[in-house]
Amino acid sequence: MLISMKKLLLHAQKNRFAVGYFEAFNMDCMEAVLNAAEKTDSPVIIGFGGQFIGSPKRNYKEDIYLYGKLAKEAAKRSKVPVAVILNEANEEEMIYQGMNAGFNTVMYQKEGEAFEDTVRITKEICRAAHFMGIDVESEVGELSCADISTGTQSPGHDTDVEQAKYFVEETGIDALAVAIGNIHLLEDAKAQLNYGLLETLRKEIPVPLVLHGGTGVSEEDMKKAIHMGISKVNVGTVLKRAYIDAVSGFIASRELEKIDPHITMGWGGQDDMLSVGRDAVTQKAVEFIDMFGSAGKAGIF
Repeated sequence: MLISMKKLLLHAQKNRFAVGYFEAFNMDCMEAVLNAAEKTDSPVIIGFGGQFIGSPKRNYKEDIYLYGKLAKEAAKRSKVPVAVILNEANEEEMIYQGMNAGFNTVMYQKEGEAFEDTVRITKEICRAAHFMGIDVESEVGELSCADISTGTQSPGHDTDVEQAKYFVEETGIDALAVAIGNIHLLEDAKAQLNYGLLETLRKEIPVPLVLHGGTGVSEEDMKKAIHMGISKVNVGTVLKRAYIDAVSGFIASRELEKIDPHITMGWGGQDDMLSVGRDAVTQKAVEFIDMFGSAGKAGIF
């Protein structure tokens, strides 16, 4: 069932749980997340990263309309409430394409852009989106980004409360992603969250709060952050790692020159490495859904 993200998050906020956004990297991953949501009777948010779809490093140009229509139809056919987001798109054109493609939530984010420019652009996006019945998420502050290959992190800065209040009031966004110590792409450690800042933001900001970088937050800290007012958590890195590990293990356990390519790719059984990867993503999503407290909450909607 396709549903508004704003409606999902307002219910989550009221009932002290969080809805997970599990960012897909292909159709297998998206369907795995929906499998997990239906298995746990949980609302969920699916979608794709705008910077993933539109990356200039891609060998082949992707068609955002295929991604949007695919996700929207999958959401409509699901047995649980599902919102569909185009996440962290850094080009205005892509945001408007995403609205027409079927995403019922969009998020514009452009690193290094002047704050007032982001306010102006987001305000215009909100006007168009709300006219079309589409929700808008945005971010104030900047997350650090971990690089597992070098063991380093890029700098970031926490959300400024007054700046966030101004941004929400001026633009009319429906959800605000906050920087409270959470870190993008963090795998081998856990972030230290600033709960004092979160408490203040929850008191001062009228819209639901979002935590990006869910992979790098411990279960204990995640549950505390949700109890204190986080209503949506973004998860992506850990899903790709689960898929990679599952497929790597599959390949390592078999003699590749002696396996049937048809059974190994596309037949969907226990000897299909794509199916093995999908199962791993489903299991990982189930773990996070349980952590977020959204299991069994589909009936609320």
